[in-house]
Amino acid sequence: MRASGRGNEANSGARRRKGFGALVAGLSWWQAVLVVAPLPLLGIGGAVGGFLGGTAAAANATLARRKQFGAGITALAMSTVSLFAYGVYFLVAGAIQSAITSSQQPSAPLGGPIATASAPTPYRTPQLIQPFKPVPAGVIANQPSVISATGAALTWPAYVNTTGDAQYDVATYEVYRNTLDHNLSQSPGTLVGSVRGEQTSFVDTSAPARTGPHDGIYNYLIGVRTRAGRFIQGTPLLVQLPMPGETELAVPATAADTIASGQPNAIANTVLSQGSSKLLEIGPDEDLGLGNTRLVFDFGPLAALPSDAALVEAHLSLWRTTGGNYPDQYTLYTLKRSFTGSQVTWNRASTGTAWTHPGGDYTAPTGRVLQAIDPSIQRSDFDATGAVRGWISNPSSEHGLLLKADTESVETAPLLDGFYVPIGGSYPPYPAWECPQLYITYTGAAPTLAAIASATP
Repeated sequence: MRASGRGNEANSGARRRKGFGALVAGLSWWQAVLVVAPLPLLGIGGAVGGFLGGTAAAANATLARRKQFGAGITALAMSTVSLFAYGVYFLVAGAIQSAITSSQQPSAPLGGPIATASAPTPYRTPQLIQPFKPVPAGVIANQPSVISATGAALTWPAYVNTTGDAQYDVATYEVYRNTLDHNLSQSPGTLVGSVRGEQTSFVDTSAPARTGPHDGIYNYLIGVRTRAGRFIQGTPLLVQLPMPGETELAVPATAADTIASGQPNAIANTVLSQGSSKLLEIGPDEDLGLGNTRLVFDFGPLAALPSDAALVEAHLSLWRTTGGNYPDQYTLYTLKRSFTGSQVTWNRASTGTAWTHPGGDYTAPTGRVLQAIDPSIQRSDFDATGAVRGWISNPSSEHGLLLKADTESVETAPLLDGFYVPIGGSYPPYPAWECPQLYITYTGAAPTLAAIASATP
């Protein structure tokens, strides 16, 4: 039996050598080299390599014996065939190896750890590999309602551990204050205080005194320190502190609506929501057929303003989303008639009550855009000092504000069109604290910051 096997192997080798000889018979030396170039695949590639190598060698032998091509083209064609055979082999071999490797890797059962040992010894404690769990999101501080010259009264929503893993429970909140040029990817910034995990408020009283119109600008950041010591960074909140001796009161709009001449009886906010997203629009509208659009705002009674407050200044703050690149072409007016949000249109102040003049009943201009605190910040502030001074002296005259473009023409001023963040924000990516706000700066007795911070939800 053994002798017979050796005989078969010998016969097979003889046939293989005879086949090789037939492939290169009558060819020049360089043609013979190119013909046999793919044949090593027979020895290293198994069935796949044997098929590819043999097929490529036969193809090269055929190309070498064709006389219609020159030597250069023939050599190029034969080389291409050999390279193709090797390329296909290594692609197939790599795919097979990858499949075998992945099939040998253990997979994590849902909801439990994997025990692995790095050596087959009974004395080694298995290492626990925890399955991946996404880190819970951090928190975003609420827009502070009172800001003093020494810092802001901050509140924030409670952090929620969405993993079910107790090590991600909150232990403490850490409050950081940073300048605009601080790189948050390097560190969360300057730690100004920390509170227990059940507390969601903090009053900063350590900020440096502001000295000019373009300083005192900070980002506040709330970080979560978990029970396991992990730090989860929140989203920064932009704040500018008032001058020493002053207090700033932030009054969010209770109503903010778009009115449109192109659809004078329609609720423009509803039309805008059907377009792209829930945003406020001002200026000539080309896309949705709204014509000239204006914005109206109501802030309700200024009950939070102390009775002995001496007004320093007031401004309406709006965050831009798109357009609105020429806020200096907008003017702010005081309304002479109250309106009802979600009912107001170009023709009416509320259901059953028409404007005396379509487009809103307003007085002479009360202010224009103020110089930006930072050109990179997409926020526009409009002077409302005159309007607020009138409301303080005569509270019954508080009917709200109206903002409109100076030139209202789709044909001549389409670039004045702009979109702004509405009440409640517009997600993504505009948070609720970017909603329209009326900022009132005054001197006099300030509210107790700690009381305001703890009382704010």
